[in-house]
This record gives sequence, structure tokens and C-alpha cells, in this order.
Amino acid sequence: MNKVEGVTLKDKHGGTFRFPLYLTEAMENTGIESLELGVRSYNCLKRAGYNTIGQLAYAVAGGSELKKIRNCGAKSVREIMERLFLYQYHILKPEQQEKFLRHVVEMNR
Repeated sequence: MNKVEGVTLKDKHGGTFRFPLYLTEAMENTGIESLELGVRSYNCLKRAGYNTIGQLAYAVAGGSELKKIRNCGAKSVREIMERLFLYQYHILKPEQQEKFLRHVVEMNR
């Protein structure tokens, strides 16, 4: 599992939520369809050329602004980031999930 980078999700009220991005080789090659995004979010990512979770994760970790993608507003960005977090959590083994959540809590103190 490779640690890509930490990601910060900001909301319109000034709150932030940070989490680490860990990618396995299988995740890198998994299509963004696996994130089960809404139609608008999915279409804006496809239009921008993001086809796999790996491409999306590296772009987000590299500071790429998803809001700059056409039709990708704040709600879509939030949905994409939440789904990326949840997808990452759900693919972990149960014994790794608790460790991951503890790490996320520490990052957000």
C-alpha cells in the first residue's frame, strides 16, 4: 500500500476534514464507477479525463482543484472526496479500519 498524501476537505463554513490517501495497485486501476458517485460528479470527472481512482487520488493529492472542472461545484467536490474516503475505508481489512480511523482522528485534532 502506497501513501499518496494527505487530503484536506474544506466546507463553506470554514471547517476542514483531513485524511490520508493510501493506494494499492488494485485501487489505482479501479474505475471511478466504484465510488458510486452521483451523475453530475461522475460526468465531470469523466469529462476531465479521470478514469481510475488512482488518477483521481494523485490529482487530488497533488493539489489539483476539482472546483476548476466544468460543472464540478462545491457539492460535487465534497461528494467526490467523501466517496474517496469511504471507498478507501471499506476496502481495508477490519483490523486495519480501526487503525485508519484513529489516524484520521489524530490528523483532525
